[in-house]
Amino acid sequence: MNLATKKWVFLKISSVILLPLMLWFIINFVSIYSDGYFEVLKFFTDAFSKFLFSLFIIFAYFFSSLTISEVF
Repeated sequence: MNLATKKWVFLKISSVILLPLMLWFIINFVSIYSDGYFEVLKFFTDAFSKFLFSLFIIFAYFFSSLTISEVF
């Protein structure tokens, strides 16, 4: 498998993984948007939220680096 095919496969896999994580983050962001500091802090200190948010950031960075490398 050549490099372009590997990039394409990783791009598709990361986008499929990123979709539910993005949906989860948007729903939770809307629910904590008008809350106070302590509610937001409680959300980000929960172990499950930390794990999912970390996955979201990692896959978002991976996806963006792949797409930017394709543009240039």
